[in-house]
Amino acid sequence: MLNLFRKPLMQRAALGAIVALALALRLFHIGFGLPAINDPDELMFELGAVHMLRTGTLNPGWFGHPATTTMYLLALCNIAVYGTGRALGWFHSQREFVDAVFVSPSLLILPGRIAMAAFGAASVWLTGRLATALFDRRAGLVAALILAVSPVAVHWSQIIRSDVMATTFMLACLLATLRHARGGGWRDLIVAAVWLGTAIATKWPFAVGGVAMIAVIGWQLADGSSRVRDAAVRLAAFIATMLCALLVISPYLVIARDTVARNLQGEAQTRHLGATGGTLAENLAWYLQGPMVDALGVAGIALAAAGVVFAARRPQAAAMIVPVTITFALLIGSQHIVWERWIIPLLPLVAMLAGAALAEASRKLERGTAWRGALACTIAAGLIALPLGVTAFREAQARANDTRQIASAWAAVNIPAGSTVFIEHFGFDLYSQPWRVLFPMGEAGCVDARALLAGKFDNAVIERARAGRSNIDYGTVATARLESCRADYAILSQADRYAAEAADFPVQAKAYRELIQAGRTVAVIRPAQYLQNGPVVRIVRFGGVNKMSQY
Repeated sequence: MLNLFRKPLMQRAALGAIVALALALRLFHIGFGLPAINDPDELMFELGAVHMLRTGTLNPGWFGHPATTTMYLLALCNIAVYGTGRALGWFHSQREFVDAVFVSPSLLILPGRIAMAAFGAASVWLTGRLATALFDRRAGLVAALILAVSPVAVHWSQIIRSDVMATTFMLACLLATLRHARGGGWRDLIVAAVWLGTAIATKWPFAVGGVAMIAVIGWQLADGSSRVRDAAVRLAAFIATMLCALLVISPYLVIARDTVARNLQGEAQTRHLGATGGTLAENLAWYLQGPMVDALGVAGIALAAAGVVFAARRPQAAAMIVPVTITFALLIGSQHIVWERWIIPLLPLVAMLAGAALAEASRKLERGTAWRGALACTIAAGLIALPLGVTAFREAQARANDTRQIASAWAAVNIPAGSTVFIEHFGFDLYSQPWRVLFPMGEAGCVDARALLAGKFDNAVIERARAGRSNIDYGTVATARLESCRADYAILSQADRYAAEAADFPVQAKAYRELIQAGRTVAVIRPAQYLQNGPVVRIVRFGGVNKMSQY
């Protein structure tokens, strides 16, 4: 029966089932945290989308990633939400809609997350197609399955960010590049360039995807199938088309170039709380031993290493997958900071190598009987995928039980009406409480959160407050403005992180230490693997004595 999967129709059905599994995992608990926003960058992207709708332009006002396509997509989602709300009588004007959004951003964040999950599932489908085209159907199914259940891929497909979208566009570029390598002609070269421009408009580093076309043209030049002049013309056309596509998609990269320059300077950090890197070797070791193992498992990494050997035997795979993988790895490893999400573009590439190795190994077991190899491949793929899928499922459950929301529940019961409460995360779930809520804004000090929301702030306000800071929290409030943060209670979600890195952030760690010593810690909520996610949260009361709670 397993040899039925050798038939194209059955292979497509199997790939469809894997994509459905990928989407289901990415939609599971996708509303975690809401209406609070636990990843502050989600709000940043949405503010860019809202800015376009409020101003009636295609200028998102922020270009750090640049994430232009991400904010365009979010703007379309927002228009759909607004249209649905008008039809159902939820809003009677655009102003009512914007007012509702700034009270409960769930209206926009949840549809945006669902769109990201859809892109995550699309990346699984494209991975399966590309691996099938480069290797065979068996390799395609294994690669798609590994990516579908990867805990890291699932996690970042549930959050509004540019990484998963850019990865999807890069995979589309690689597919078109492969068609061109197989004699597809100018059409596929142009399509590949457009997809690459779209990927770059989503996130700058995805220009690395163009290495595949350069390698293909170079390979054809080396084996004599292309002349120097023809290769030069095709490469020039590819680059020119990519640049045109980039500027058509995001013209404000040129029109608002001063803003682009400021945003890029703000993104260029040499240190970041929880993400400061080391040397190239140290960073690569961190990625391999941490995020990559978390994403693909030890078995998946081992198979991928073997897959490099099999890829080297296929000129097109060797010219595309291997150079792009190596270039991306060197790029992220050479940075001053390290982030788990930066491996997202590597995951489909490494999954394809793992799929190629497993498919090749299973064929050696066939001994003239195809079903034996297919059975061995199916069992091995299942043994690799099952623990990854279980981990993805359990981590999603933990994200739905975040320490910041547990702190909010404690605060709602224990903090009396009329209190002034300082928070340093986007705790929209707390703004309905009968308190005055303060929020840190860097140079501006701590501001009244309700007044900030009533002013319909945008990314420009945040950028001015940040003034080059990597984080906005109590530790980065201007020293002269710390007095503006005086409150009856403080809900601190960054204190322990700074304490753990006091050597790198002595000023910030000292500020938290003095703040905590000035009051009494009445509750501490800690993360627990697979049970509750998030940072250590401390609730401090200033004045009076309360019994301390531990969670």
